[in-house]
Amino acid sequence: MNSQTNTSPAYPVPKSKSDLPATMWSRSITFRHGQCDPAGIVYTPEFFNVFNQVIEAWFCERLGINYYDILGRRRTGLGYVQANASFFTPCMMGEEIEVFVSVGKVGGKSYALTLHAMKGDHEALRGEFITVATSLEAHQSIEIPEDIKTALLDYAKSNM
Repeated sequence: MNSQTNTSPAYPVPKSKSDLPATMWSRSITFRHGQCDPAGIVYTPEFFNVFNQVIEAWFCERLGINYYDILGRRRTGLGYVQANASFFTPCMMGEEIEVFVSVGKVGGKSYALTLHAMKGDHEALRGEFITVATSLEAHQSIEIPEDIKTALLDYAKSNM
């Protein structure tokens, strides 16, 4: 048995807005009454809805690829095989966050995204997603379509 102990916590550390590249695309979101509990705190599942909306907008506005054509006409799924969030500070009804999208590893069939939700200059929460490309006909993983892969890699390169 190994008696070594890890003395540093494995918890994520919130970032400041200045830690993010100035070229990183973002979208602002204001939390509404229906997204909150009676105390005015945003419900946890609402963050995943917001993250998904931001990713859809990022595809259309920044990558220049119509997200709805990918799923509809092209019949290519972009499903999450892993999704998690780290919460640093509560978000309240009426507050605005600015969500920045970062591309991590891009593989053959999957890619990683990190979304930094900033409340003012400080990160309120962070979402991390691993997405796999699939055929919506065969329900099997497929290679990331070349135009999507190129756009992901170009975006990642522009934010180094």
